[in-house]
Amino acid sequence: MTRLGDLGEEQDQLTGESQPDRGMEGLKLVGWGLICTLAWLLIVVATAAIVSEIDDPEVPSETGLLVFVVGQGLAGLVGWLVLPLLIMRRRGQSDVVYWRRPRDVDALWAAGGLLTIYAVLFAYTSIVAALGADSLEPQSTIDDDRLFVHTSVMIALGVLVVFCAPIYEEAFARGFVLGGLRPHWGMIPAFMISAAVFSALHADLGSLIPFAIAGVILGVVYLRTGSLTAASMAHFGFNVIGFSATLVQQLA
Repeated sequence: MTRLGDLGEEQDQLTGESQPDRGMEGLKLVGWGLICTLAWLLIVVATAAIVSEIDDPEVPSETGLLVFVVGQGLAGLVGWLVLPLLIMRRRGQSDVVYWRRPRDVDALWAAGGLLTIYAVLFAYTSIVAALGADSLEPQSTIDDDRLFVHTSVMIALGVLVVFCAPIYEEAFARGFVLGGLRPHWGMIPAFMISAAVFSALHADLGSLIPFAIAGVILGVVYLRTGSLTAASMAHFGFNVIGFSATLVQQLA
């Protein structure tokens, strides 16, 4: 593969040009990542403020819930996709946040990644159950039954979880963080930080460990295929299954 920053390194070696300090370049990228996170947080807070103005927090209306879901989508669009794309283009690393038309190899890697993630999740939940550590069991981040009262809200939530999240989160955690840090800090630190970021995005104590491992698996899929396509496909499959299960449980 010549994507993901490798081409730039080869060109520097051929021309004999000196590279900037890699440690500092990595720190700069982390700083940009914090700016992306701040943008995401500001939109989330603004959305919460709007909802509190138009709604009773105890009994949210359909409009308020729609604003909440759309606000979450807008926050992800800006913080996890648009800003990372612009930042990496400015840094000359736009190839790390890259999708291509799906190929057979992408489908194979996506299927393998999805099966591996579920195998890890099954093993983790089995261990946690055997230890009686209920607080460490993964919890759905969309288990609020108020989100499943109105059809419009369910549809908006489904679009956000199934279609938007696999693109936003893969662009940020895999493309921006893993692909961006790897040329500067090396494979292992980039993988560790990317996995930690992906795990933190789900904001659940029980999901920290399995989602960090899932982040590593998706990172392997991303690097082995040279684009975000296969990783996004695996993420899409995972979210389809998870959302469908939650939907059936809530409507039962």
